[in-house]
Amino acid sequence: MSDKDAVVALYATIAAAVAGHGDLDGAARDFARLPDGSPGRARLAAGLVEAIFKTGTVPGPAATRAMPALLAAADGDPPHTPGWRRTRVAAEVLLLAQPTGDPAAGLARLEELAAEHAGDAGLRPLFASGRMALRFASAVQHGDAGAMAHLPDEIAGFLAGLPPQAASRPEAGVLTRMAGMLADRDYDPATIRDTIDTLPDGPVRAAFDEASAGLSTFAGLARDDAPRLSDEELSAFVAHSEQPGLAPGDRALLHSQAGLAALRAGRETDPGRITLGLGQLRKAVTTAGPDDPQRVFHLGVLGTALLRRHELTGDGEALREAAGVVGEARSRAGGPHHPQWQIVSEMTGQIGRLLGDRPDSHLTALDGLRGTVWQVLVQPDLVAATAAVRTAGDEAIEVARQCLAATDPAAAITALDAGRGLALFAATETGSLADRLATAGETSLAQRWRAAAATRDPAALPAELRRDVMTALSRHSTAAALLDPPGYAEIQQALTGLDADALVYLVPGEKVRPGHAVIAPASGPPSFLTLMGLTTDAAPRLDEYLSALAQRDIGDADGQDEEELTARLAGIGRWAWDAAMRPLIETYLPRLPAVPGRPPRIVLIPMGDLSRIPWQAARRGDGRYAVELIAVSQAASARMLVRSAALAPVPHTVTGLIVGDPEAGERVPSLPAARLEAYAIRQLFYPGARYLGRRPDGSPSRTGRGTPAEVRAWLGTPGPVSGGTLHLACHGFVRTGGPRATAYLQLAADEGDTGQLTAEELVALLGAVPERALGLVVLAACQTGLSLNGFDEAYSLGTAFLAGGARTVLSSQWNVPDSATSALMFMVHRNLRVAGRPSWAALRDAQLWMLDPHREVPEDMPAALRDRLAGTDLTAVAAWAAFVHGGQ
Repeated sequence: MSDKDAVVALYATIAAAVAGHGDLDGAARDFARLPDGSPGRARLAAGLVEAIFKTGTVPGPAATRAMPALLAAADGDPPHTPGWRRTRVAAEVLLLAQPTGDPAAGLARLEELAAEHAGDAGLRPLFASGRMALRFASAVQHGDAGAMAHLPDEIAGFLAGLPPQAASRPEAGVLTRMAGMLADRDYDPATIRDTIDTLPDGPVRAAFDEASAGLSTFAGLARDDAPRLSDEELSAFVAHSEQPGLAPGDRALLHSQAGLAALRAGRETDPGRITLGLGQLRKAVTTAGPDDPQRVFHLGVLGTALLRRHELTGDGEALREAAGVVGEARSRAGGPHHPQWQIVSEMTGQIGRLLGDRPDSHLTALDGLRGTVWQVLVQPDLVAATAAVRTAGDEAIEVARQCLAATDPAAAITALDAGRGLALFAATETGSLADRLATAGETSLAQRWRAAAATRDPAALPAELRRDVMTALSRHSTAAALLDPPGYAEIQQALTGLDADALVYLVPGEKVRPGHAVIAPASGPPSFLTLMGLTTDAAPRLDEYLSALAQRDIGDADGQDEEELTARLAGIGRWAWDAAMRPLIETYLPRLPAVPGRPPRIVLIPMGDLSRIPWQAARRGDGRYAVELIAVSQAASARMLVRSAALAPVPHTVTGLIVGDPEAGERVPSLPAARLEAYAIRQLFYPGARYLGRRPDGSPSRTGRGTPAEVRAWLGTPGPVSGGTLHLACHGFVRTGGPRATAYLQLAADEGDTGQLTAEELVALLGAVPERALGLVVLAACQTGLSLNGFDEAYSLGTAFLAGGARTVLSSQWNVPDSATSALMFMVHRNLRVAGRPSWAALRDAQLWMLDPHREVPEDMPAALRDRLAGTDLTAVAAWAAFVHGGQ
């Protein structure tokens, strides 16, 4: 066949496909073979593009890859019809939304197109779908767990705006389920396979098939219990990466897939498979080229694989190659704004230590933690921030271990605090960002931020604006104050101001690695203790203990499980003494100067599950508790400690707000002792305070039932008349288990209102009234010091008040018994108002009173409260040890 005949044949097949009688993917490939100067080439390209979009489905992979060339050709002589204009826009939106592109640039161009065609209502669903696809791609490319957490809701809102026939298509259901799996980090292979199997044959199914040789198999590699791939499965991944017709970015991703499959996500030990995996990862880097937006990712994965080879074989050449690869990755990442910054910085530090030529290599790993902070600060709300901190604590501990290996406890303190309380920190920083921008000279951006923040609607602060803000701030000296925890001198100044001897991070060990106490004293150099027994594996029945705390009955906790919990607490107390408190109390604290008139006093920051241990109830062999030997407070982080210490003290007066057992209907049982406690505290110690809730006889207070609206109004009213003391004797709840966890106080419910006051709301409410000076908040309720989840063990109802500016908060770590708690709370306020004790000492004195078998019940305790003490064991750990002090 002559060249002319071949061209005629191509025209025929393309024309047939345009007319609806042929394979559009094949026609797109045929078009690429047409000579550039072929007559009518532009009109043929336009016809092919229109035919592709007339199918009513998403174009297939081959047609999508051909689209740039088709559009370029069609633009040479485009049809002047409204239909072509719309098709041209649809084709460009399709290209902008490709997963291997640049989502930020794509969104910017998309908004340009939307503005150009603002008058065309028919294009609005197209732009909405493009935005959704680009946000999805951005979340995946950036590893933005916060954005992923919001994807299900965003997709649901998008689908709700589509015609019913479009919203009910199988593709829509798959998109919703995939977004949910990303949000929950649920990579169960069977679920993924079943989800994809609901797709009919067509371009979307073809796109999934082209994206991976086995998406469910590949996703399953993220699980620790993932089975080893067979030789046939592994060969399929390698062959898939070599298929013809792929764009370089797509091929690079498939090479990375094959490499990770061979390496079993870093767990492979077979040298042959590691060699195979390295070969695929090197191909990914080469194929991606220098301008690929995923190049840092490919380099980082290759660096991880090379480190793995070195660990298994001692291959020095692999370590040196890793140094070059990871060095390029870190250079290209450029700073904390890049999603890979933390991991490539940690690897850089690890490689420097292994090479032995970088004594300060741990500082590079430390700098990487700024990326974690940056990622949290760009999140719009608690749901997103909590998702973003999922691994922050573990990352901080890992870097802290590197710092301790380098005998640099000051750096370890910085590392540990970089992973603490980040969701809480993000919630309190939104209001200050405009001022930081203005100081940095970013006037226009400051105005945009103020305008968006003024709505008090998280949706008005989109991720793009937050990233612009944080990227701008990262270029200025203000970044250090924003991204870094307080310096050592600031911590010491705060400890001195708070009359405390030391800040102590308790870091759990793991398997064969020991735990540590990392200590910042009020004066002198930092230090650390290696604690061999401070591992959760060594704690007696820790999981059962934590489960017992989480499942305890609400209301009066003097139930049938009390004996079992008491036994578990006793075992935990003995372990807590041996594992951490004995070395601190008997070895470290005696080295510090004694302060006349008070016991040694420490502020604890326990990491991970250690935050659930009642350290004040650690028990020495002779039966004495830690609280009898020292004073123990707790802090969310050094950031929060320094912030609290810097606030002006609030005078303790007779005014304030006391809430006692508000009526919540059938939601929760009543708290008779809490009513007695709250009413007595108000009558005896705060006669000028407002009382809300129920009086001792069960009747409602004349001044209010104790609704969230009433408490909000009081919190939002600054001035001395309102007072600075808040005492809440009610129910507290924590819903844990994922990024949508929440903590709330259960108050009185009105019609159509749940009666709930959440931790997130408290932060926002108090942040909106910075002049509101709360001196003391006593949360005499269950679980008010319990974290929302394990991802950010610092975020609780108690720390929410501290983040909002309350000077001192007393909160509980578990569900507390009604009668014993009422006695403890009465004594706390008596110690404050009658004995004039500082808040930390008032709580400790009350706990010592509970422990004293020869205690004297004060004459001013009402008879009804005295009567409830009969038959109550006040010395039981469950009765007194749940409450902790935080703040001033």
